[in-house]
Amino acid sequence: MILLRSPVHALGAVITVAACALSPRPALALQPVTEFLAHARTWNPQNRAAHATTAQRDAEEAISTGALLPNFAGAATYTQNQYEVTTAALLPAGGAPGGISIPNEVIQPQNQLDGSLILNVPLINIASWDRRRAAQATLAGARADEANSELVIEKSVLRDYYTLLGDEAVLLSAMKNLDVAQRHLKLARDRKESGTGSELDVQRALADQAKAEQSVTAAQLGVTNTRRDLYSLSGLQAEPSTGFPEDDLHEEEPLERWTGRTRGIPSVESAQASRVTAEEGARAVKATLLPTLSGVAEEKLTNATAFTGGHSAVYLFQITASWKLDTTIVSQGRAQDAAVAAARANEDRARQAAEDAVFRDWQQIRADIESARSSRAQVTATKLAASLAEDRYTSGVATQLDVLQARQDAFAADVARTQADADLAYARQALRLDVRQLAEETR
Repeated sequence: MILLRSPVHALGAVITVAACALSPRPALALQPVTEFLAHARTWNPQNRAAHATTAQRDAEEAISTGALLPNFAGAATYTQNQYEVTTAALLPAGGAPGGISIPNEVIQPQNQLDGSLILNVPLINIASWDRRRAAQATLAGARADEANSELVIEKSVLRDYYTLLGDEAVLLSAMKNLDVAQRHLKLARDRKESGTGSELDVQRALADQAKAEQSVTAAQLGVTNTRRDLYSLSGLQAEPSTGFPEDDLHEEEPLERWTGRTRGIPSVESAQASRVTAEEGARAVKATLLPTLSGVAEEKLTNATAFTGGHSAVYLFQITASWKLDTTIVSQGRAQDAAVAAARANEDRARQAAEDAVFRDWQQIRADIESARSSRAQVTATKLAASLAEDRYTSGVATQLDVLQARQDAFAADVARTQADADLAYARQALRLDVRQLAEETR
């Protein structure tokens, strides 16, 4: 028996194959489950989509931050006017009144060049501040969703991994059961030839062999389908498994210790971030009723200098206060308040769901321990019964039906034990995933 010192050691050492086999068990050939978990983090499409969403939310948060920072703009314009306009062209014929001499200045050149350099500085915009905090909360939620997606995929990988181990064990047991059925058929034919058996015994043995072949086919189909499911989740092809160490059937820590570890799991953190996003969005809507203040610094460049005292470069500074009253803001605020209430309810639901998952998996472990313990006793008893039936049949004391029934009982107990151990292995790791303990230990 292999003692499971930690969840990491438990990953590959909690399944047992049912008996019917007296030969030594070969070494485990299937890759460790940690390889499937690690590969799924970067290969699985759902994880990649969640990662891309996080990158998108990160860019959106940067956009909201940039809206609060000064921005610079530049522009250049070339204009070809049909006519050049000068001060002389604007004077009446004969010159200025009173004989005043006015210099001839170009007001509008025929080829006009204008340029501007503008610096915009947001000074006070409370609504934009709130929208940035909402974007930050959305980014935190996306990161939590990404982590939660990884945990969901990891749980599915674990389920298929241990299901595959169980299916492989069932297949091995079915093949050994078929081998026994073939040997029993040979024995029935030998007994008929020696005059100690009948054709009825041979036909029963043939039917038993056909049933064993069906069990092998069904087990092979289960292995094939589970291998495909595991590949679809992780992107790794599973190697054949031929060894199945045993669980020590130890009890887990008290339930209260597990439920106290659910506060920092991604699903709860995502719900918390959604609630913060809704709250900041509500503040942003209400803040649109407040005035905003911004500053502008502009440098103008032109060759039309008539109105700039001959200066080709001039600057200006502006500070603008704006205030907008919109009757829809009140309705928007009510809608956002309702969204906040829904987000708070969803946060409570996420927290409760996390605790419920821990509760269910913890209880499942207790039930699986008892099931695995009883299945071990059942395997021992049915193996002994099958052996005794074979001996009694060989001695002519028992009937062939006794042997067939004893073998079928042993095979059924074999499968039940395999399934019980596979369920127990998965439940142990699912409990650790519920509190993110396994994910942290396998990184």
